[in-house]
Amino acid sequence: MGKGTKITKGNVHAAIKDDKAHIDYLKRDVLDDQKYGGKHKDINQTADEKHISKLAGDIKHDHTFISKHMHYKK
Repeated sequence: MGKGTKITKGNVHAAIKDDKAHIDYLKRDVLDDQKYGGKHKDINQTADEKHISKLAGDIKHDHTFISKHMHYKK
């Protein structure tokens, strides 16, 4: 499994937005699998759910990056 995009101060907010959009798409895909499933319904649904968990972990990591590396002047 390859690494994703390196998170920097310049792209962290875009990465979070992209991951949230991807999660939204995967959640709709899970619902479609439940409705129209077919032969591999459970396999596809489980794969989507694992991917959602990974993306949620990425978002958590990105928020940690922000708190550690982004310093705002008041």
